[in-house]
Amino acid sequence: MKRGGWFVLSGLVSVVAAGGCSHQTPPAPQQPTAAEIPPAVKAAPRVARVEAPPAAMQSTDPASIYFDFDSSLLGADARNTLAKVATKLKDQDATAISVEGNCDELGTVEYNLALGQQRADAAKQYLVRMGVDPRKVQTASYGSQRPRYPGHDDSARAKNRRDDIVNR
Repeated sequence: MKRGGWFVLSGLVSVVAAGGCSHQTPPAPQQPTAAEIPPAVKAAPRVARVEAPPAAMQSTDPASIYFDFDSSLLGADARNTLAKVATKLKDQDATAISVEGNCDELGTVEYNLALGQQRADAAKQYLVRMGVDPRKVQTASYGSQRPRYPGHDDSARAKNRRDDIVNR
């Protein structure tokens, strides 16, 4: 499944040189009419925008694992982190966790919620294969609704493609 892209519409600004008068204000930008907008742009998926999270949510959690773009595959760093989490969960009978899947801002809300759930499920399955009782691991997806890192560049997006592992 491919993810939605960004489309930018810009109005046409025509600046007309008016008989040598330098103080004349150029006309305001004109918004394109519905007939001028290409069908592909009209049908483009909407992407939810979320304001930066409160400062308390921006702290770096050592039990976060990160994913490549459009992927729920666990990399080597993620597997190493999950192995440490598994050891702690097996050693502490009363401890239970929640694995919260997150995505960057690209894609539709529905797509990001599904991908976040796939990421959380992948982490849970790995923990269960490591010997963790599946009842100790709850999963949830927040899609792109909980960005930890503000910004709309590749660096911020890479940091927001993650699972957070929190005690419950």
